[in-house]
Amino acid sequence: MQVFFRMSSVILLSAVSMPAMAQASASQGQDQVEEAAKSDHLEDIVVTAQRRSENLQRVPISITAVTGENLVKAGITDTQALAIVTPGLQLNSVRSAVVPFLRGIGTVNITPGDEGATAVYVDGILNPVATANVFALNNVERVEVLRGPQGTLFGRNTVGGLINVITKDPSETFGMNAEVGYGNYNTVFGSAYVTGGLAPGVAADVAVYGTHQGDGWGRNLNLGTDANFNREFALRSKLAVDLGTNTTAIFSADYSHGESDIGSSRQPLPGAISTGGLLAVGSIYDNAGEVPPRGRKEQYGFSLNLSHDFGSATLRSITAYRHYNVESNLDADGTPLKVFDIRDTQVANTFQQELLLTGSLSNLDYTVGLFYYHSAAGYHPITFASTVRATNNLIIDDEMKTNSFAAFAQGTYSITPSTRITAGLRYTRDERKIDGTITSQAGFPTPPGPGVLLSSTATLPASVTNRHFERLTWRGVIDQELGSGIFAYFSASRGFKSGVFSTTTPTAPAVQPETVDAYEVGLKADLFDKRLRLNVSAFKYNYKNIQVTSIGATGSPILLNAAAGKFRGVDGEIIYIAPVSIGSLQFRANFSVLDAKYSSFPSALFYNPAPGGGNSSSFGDASGNAAVQAPKFASSISVDYSVPVGVLGNLGLTATWAHNDGFFWDAQNRVSEPSFDVVNGEISLTSVDETWRIRLFGKNIFDKKRYIFVSIGANGDTGAAASPRTYGVAISRKF
Repeated sequence: MQVFFRMSSVILLSAVSMPAMAQASASQGQDQVEEAAKSDHLEDIVVTAQRRSENLQRVPISITAVTGENLVKAGITDTQALAIVTPGLQLNSVRSAVVPFLRGIGTVNITPGDEGATAVYVDGILNPVATANVFALNNVERVEVLRGPQGTLFGRNTVGGLINVITKDPSETFGMNAEVGYGNYNTVFGSAYVTGGLAPGVAADVAVYGTHQGDGWGRNLNLGTDANFNREFALRSKLAVDLGTNTTAIFSADYSHGESDIGSSRQPLPGAISTGGLLAVGSIYDNAGEVPPRGRKEQYGFSLNLSHDFGSATLRSITAYRHYNVESNLDADGTPLKVFDIRDTQVANTFQQELLLTGSLSNLDYTVGLFYYHSAAGYHPITFASTVRATNNLIIDDEMKTNSFAAFAQGTYSITPSTRITAGLRYTRDERKIDGTITSQAGFPTPPGPGVLLSSTATLPASVTNRHFERLTWRGVIDQELGSGIFAYFSASRGFKSGVFSTTTPTAPAVQPETVDAYEVGLKADLFDKRLRLNVSAFKYNYKNIQVTSIGATGSPILLNAAAGKFRGVDGEIIYIAPVSIGSLQFRANFSVLDAKYSSFPSALFYNPAPGGGNSSSFGDASGNAAVQAPKFASSISVDYSVPVGVLGNLGLTATWAHNDGFFWDAQNRVSEPSFDVVNGEISLTSVDETWRIRLFGKNIFDKKRYIFVSIGANGDTGAAASPRTYGVAISRKF
């Protein structure tokens, strides 16, 4: 661990030793000086990581906060691209779903009802369905990524962290902007946002986004159809009403639907042999499946956020309902043989209610709250089909119901004007119940034959199908202002991820809850008249009962507990505004150093290539092995240069280079993703009055080939490709 703290010290000392920055020349004229004054200082970012509005640099949590404007500059257009600007964040796709890993902690399981180890929120509303977490970042005010367990203040207790997307609130002042664009693979996309007042004290907005990729990145060489495509439409609206007497209400509604096979279009890895003795064909973007993989998703939701200001305290009520419907087809082996095909319909309905009171009493800032969450989620149904392994021919229809209750409180007390202590507690009780049946379908060995009930939760005792999990989680922090713009903290906390049933194996017992005990020391500094920002943190996690997903002998995912893990590392961000005689030049860098290992995992499920194709399974000891999807080193460097070009307006040049040292896809550490580098860039021209903007963009400019998901199971090693080089042009207009 000493090496990580030494790295933090070296970074800090290097930053402090940098020379002071030059001021803009007075001869440039008053307008240019005023513009330089705006651009030559880092902006203060207000975050709500502790459920109250605070300056990012005074919050004792490791946070990446990116404003909507900076997301646009960096070319971050959807949630999957957030990893580029966030240290320690890894985002891969499983069957058109995004799977967040923060500092090596995440959940590959995407079955209905499992909320994941790293949560995703939009405006304080939990998105509990993994397939719903891939969405465009339209009308975004900012995105906050909180690293480390969030065991006190946020709705669902998490062990990895959370991603919170905050969208814009409507304004009574009219405003409108729109963008249309075209990219390779015959991709058309567009977005629009409009806001304005409807009456005194009443404002509304509407945000629309759509994309249609006409051609896939590859081909299904067996069926002659396109592979790897995405199409999406999303609509969001808010209505804000001033109810008088310091009371406001914001009603929100959203709807989206999409169709994609990205993450589902897969075939054997190079050199791997699938069951049936078949190899990969074509390029990494192709497959030869006997059914076209498809994922169709629809979601909508409503929420009401009521707030009343008492003066010294504010009471908020957040009520939300969400509905998800996801239909998908998957050819798991990606070959012409029907080794293992999956067709499923996931349906989830959720409701949440939160009451939150925040206020101040002398030197104490406090937050107390109550939270209730209900979910009914399952497969209706999921069908497994095979002509190679007859025992794979099954139909599962099930539903897991969750009722979660929580009470929490946290207080921050100022011992002196520069020294504070924080303490928080949260009690959570989760009640889970699963109902389901497993039935044979055509092709299943006889007896019993098709249509026969093979197993049912109705035959199991209630102690197996009804479980409750409860934990007391906590957080303690001491923070100290070391000088003007320099802030340090030490924290200790515990996070909890509830035990859960697997809806692909409804008659199996629930896995046990995960817990993480986390210790972190951090430094935040704004230096050289706020031209340099340096945020660094070092952490150590004791991770117990890790929930991991393996592919069982039938090809369906199974959920089990690894015993324990030890995770430690250092991550940080550096933002520097360089002195230039004209225009503005900003550098942004982030890095993550991670040592994540299973300290005890004696009964891991291992798979090794079988002589005739596919894999043979065995149990092995993964103790001491690297945790999955945990690169030892990852970093990114971004450059953003903006310069006036006379009557043409302002020329913008942006480039980002992201590096990943590579990682393992399995606990056995047999299959790895090699190190890779991805470069994105953009050139833009904005009119003098900033009403028009045209931009040329490129992503994965050097066309690096890599995988966003790898599946390892009895049917072999298969992979789904990440995006190849994409590029295009877009034009936008502000009113």
